[in-house]
Amino acid sequence: MTSTLPPPPDPFVTDDAATRNRFIRERLNFQLFAMGRTTQVGAFLAAVLLWSIFFLLTREALVFAWAALVHSAQACRSWMFWRNARDYPPSRFPDTQPSRAVAHVVPVLAATAVAWGLSAWLLIPPGGAHDAQAPILVVVLFGMMAASIPAIMPQPRAVLAWLTPITLLLAARFAWMGGAQGWIMCTCTLLFGATMGRFAMAQHRLQVASLRAQLEKETLTHELMVRTRDLQRLNQERSRFFASASHDLRQPVHALALFSRSLQRDLAGHPLQPVAGRVVQATDAVSRLLNAMLDISRIDAGAVQPQPSEVAVDQIFLRLAQMFEPRANEAGIELRFHTGPELVTTDTELVLRILSNFLDNAIKYSGRGRILVSARVRNDRVRLAVWDSGRGIAAGHLEHVFDEFYQVDNPQRDVSHGLGIGLAIVKRLARLLGGEVGVRSVTGRGSVFWLDLPRHAPAPLARVTDGAAAAELPAGAGTGRTPRVLLLDDEASVGEAIRLWLAPHCERIAITQSVAAARALVQASPEGFDAFIVDLRLADAQNGIEATAELRALAGRSVPTILVTGDTDPARVRAAYASGLTVMFKPVQPEALLQALRTLIGNAHGA
Repeated sequence: MTSTLPPPPDPFVTDDAATRNRFIRERLNFQLFAMGRTTQVGAFLAAVLLWSIFFLLTREALVFAWAALVHSAQACRSWMFWRNARDYPPSRFPDTQPSRAVAHVVPVLAATAVAWGLSAWLLIPPGGAHDAQAPILVVVLFGMMAASIPAIMPQPRAVLAWLTPITLLLAARFAWMGGAQGWIMCTCTLLFGATMGRFAMAQHRLQVASLRAQLEKETLTHELMVRTRDLQRLNQERSRFFASASHDLRQPVHALALFSRSLQRDLAGHPLQPVAGRVVQATDAVSRLLNAMLDISRIDAGAVQPQPSEVAVDQIFLRLAQMFEPRANEAGIELRFHTGPELVTTDTELVLRILSNFLDNAIKYSGRGRILVSARVRNDRVRLAVWDSGRGIAAGHLEHVFDEFYQVDNPQRDVSHGLGIGLAIVKRLARLLGGEVGVRSVTGRGSVFWLDLPRHAPAPLARVTDGAAAAELPAGAGTGRTPRVLLLDDEASVGEAIRLWLAPHCERIAITQSVAAARALVQASPEGFDAFIVDLRLADAQNGIEATAELRALAGRSVPTILVTGDTDPARVRAAYASGLTVMFKPVQPEALLQALRTLIGNAHGA
């Protein structure tokens, strides 16, 4: 009859320690059966060899009695393995065996051990006539005990059930022999059995540790595969989104550009030609703005990832020369390059894009001057700089030139001078490369824009939060007690994790999963909380910013609040910063959360 047993537990879908420990035990059970099956033939042949030798030496009929006994025990053991394979087929249990599968292993193993232990009494009957053959038996049985360790070590009960009967029966037989030889062999037997037992238990502990490490590795591998699939899916969805947005938005703009250019051509000499020219300019501005905004959104959303490779700086400069020398010559600008045989590991295309922006601006604002593109090694970094002899930038503008939509000397927002977004993109790209951009300028004498790059590919950049706190303050600073905190997060697991982390540092932590629950707690005790920790995205209709405003109104004061978010959407990030709350991004470093909480509470009571 086919067994209808439940499938084995899956340790990859739970963090429960009991489930994982049970899985490890069931893998050990599997090894107990797997190793036990491999010893059947060897054990049978050893038994046949042993009783054959002793029958030839002793001609005692008891030899056949022992042969019948030990082979009967072996038959029971074989039947046990057959039954186990029937009840727990490998197709359902390929690498585990349920705990109930070993319920009959220990009795059968103990019976087999007793049969082997009785060999000392039946193959060498008491009376002293055949005591000289005892060393032969010792060699065979000691060899079997040592060879059986891999088969019995998965289960401590199996170790006891196998080694104890053999050791005690053999030692008892040697003690019965008496004399110096008998007692020496008895002592040696006991010591050998104890040593084999300790060795088997040590092997068991090592095997458990190995299985635990293997399980953790498999769990991590499983999680990695799951997350890799999720990332691939998200990346595909993101790519589809940008592809769709680019297509849907660019299509009408592309058509508008064609119409406007045709209109400008056909109205040549017509009084409306200037109007057509303005339409062309406006269309071009929309195209550039669309491209720039899409680029910023992609960079801020993490969709642009550097692809570093080793490249010579002079190769980058060669490509720049090919791109800009014709334009510079046409504008009457002397364009020179100065570099050495430096190598950098970086994304060549992103570097070219940054330097192209610098060069484009330099040509635009240099008049008929000179431009120098240089490279210089500075410790473990390389500075790539674009020098121009243009009109320069006033000191008051320098700190804003990399801001979005910021333009120098263009209050009318003339699109022919750009949209003020190119350097904002440059700054983001430099950060992706692990580098920095900067500018120095003297009015009337020119400017230099530079990009500092690491000579080797950078490590992943750390996530920056606005929750970085100042000097650490004692818990409950200014209150004389530990703080009381309200957490609003619709993820129960997050709430529990924060509670466990902050519990030793707080007098009270109230965990809520809805705005209604948080509202009820604050209404019941308006002065009951020193700080709020609120998630930005909630299951309720309100977001974390709106929920915070309502809770503060109920409390009648501006309760210090940390807004936690896992969003990378630029719009949501900007909204979070615009709220004026302290913003921290998931995953939040526990120490940073505690430090920020202490600082906020201390500042509130010190104000």
